[in-house]
Order: sequence, then structure tokens, then C-alpha cells
Amino acid sequence: MIPHTLVLGPGLVIHSVYNGYWFWGRPSFADLWQDLRTVTREIRPDWDLSKPGLREAWDADDYTPFHGWDKRSPQSTPTSYNS
Repeated sequence: MIPHTLVLGPGLVIHSVYNGYWFWGRPSFADLWQDLRTVTREIRPDWDLSKPGLREAWDADDYTPFHGWDKRSPQSTPTSYNS
């Protein structure tokens, strides 16, 4: 048996596979960190905050493009975030 480490995206799609024994074939924390950043960048529309339309959506109190913020009511948003 050869040990494997899989990094999965949404829908259990395989993003990367590491296989091997001991130190040489296993992913480091840095490898996993980069892989997870890549997967998250692909699925999160708010990853790049300079993307056109995101600032306008925030200013219009439309939080649906922002992960987690669409679950909050406008009254619970701190006023310091609206500036």
C-alpha cells in the first residue's frame, strides 16, 4: 500500500494528489496551504476584492457575493465596515 493525500475541491473533485512514504512523498504544510488557497480562489467570488462590481455591491448593501456576509442582517453590520 502506498499512502496518499488528496486535496479535494467542491463536489469531491480531486485537485491534487500526493503519494509516497515518509517525508519525501507527503505534502508539507506549505504545499497544502498553497493547494487550499488555489481551490478557495476558484470557488469564492470575493477572493479578489479588486474585482469590478464588488465595491458597488457592498456599498449597495448587497452582501450575497461575500462569503458569510449574506447570512447577516444589515442592522448587524458594524458601521465602520460601511465607510
